[in-house]
Amino acid sequence: MNRNLIVNSVCMAAVTLCLAMAMAAQAANVEIEWFKPEKYRDIQGGVESKKRFQERVMASLTGFFKEAAAEILPADQTLYLMITDVDLAGDVEYFFTSFPTGVRVIRDIYFPSIEFNYELRDAGGKVLKNGKENIKDMGYMFSGMAYINNPPFDYEKRMI
Repeated sequence: MNRNLIVNSVCMAAVTLCLAMAMAAQAANVEIEWFKPEKYRDIQGGVESKKRFQERVMASLTGFFKEAAAEILPADQTLYLMITDVDLAGDVEYFFTSFPTGVRVIRDIYFPSIEFNYELRDAGGKVLKNGKENIKDMGYMFSGMAYINNPPFDYEKRMI
């Protein structure tokens, strides 16, 4: 009896893995251009170097946009994004003497937002849709999420 349970579990895991790989292979293409990130409203890391933090933010947000596109767009479409501004949840404040480089503080007035231009094209390169968006989550503090031990940029991921 236990042997059948183990075999069934292994088979289910293999099927799940195959489906996940097939879905990833069929995901829509997403190309992102980061337009003048040094001028973004808020992409500061406090204790981390500005360049390193900026790279980490851009890599994370790129992954979030790709995940979101993979869930809703067909594989033969390409989404082009030009990110023009980022304002992360919270703000870096300098009121702690033990942290002279600043600490990111989460308050309801510091809601996340991302501005971008987009263009969605089909496999032949025909533009299906384009425009400019400014997504924001002004109620991010009231989502019921725990505020301690959230993964980095979790508010931005949920917003995307």
